[in-house]
Amino acid sequence: MLTITPTAVLDSVPQAGPEVFAVIGGKKVFLPAEAKYVMQDRRGLWYYSARKPRPKEGDWTPNKTSIACLTERGYVRALKTDTVAQWLDTCQRTIRMVASKNGNDRRPAED
Repeated sequence: MLTITPTAVLDSVPQAGPEVFAVIGGKKVFLPAEAKYVMQDRRGLWYYSARKPRPKEGDWTPNKTSIACLTERGYVRALKTDTVAQWLDTCQRTIRMVASKNGNDRRPAED
């Protein structure tokens, strides 16, 4: 049996480390710290990668990880949205935030 582990969290800020997220379908999707780019494929599934992806043979390069989230019913599902833009135009950079020294404020992280 194939087991899918969640790679992202919807609308819930992670407690430790940098806050890495992308806005997908109007919702904040919190991703692992190594995620630098998010992109959608032709089917509407979302992926993240640590390096800038390149189109290859009608899809993004194979160095990508699917974004899977825990649903309200307790199931882990791949993040899928309707395709609004052509898949080549969906690649976007993630937003990285860190806590300031006093711990009360947040600021953009340096890359």
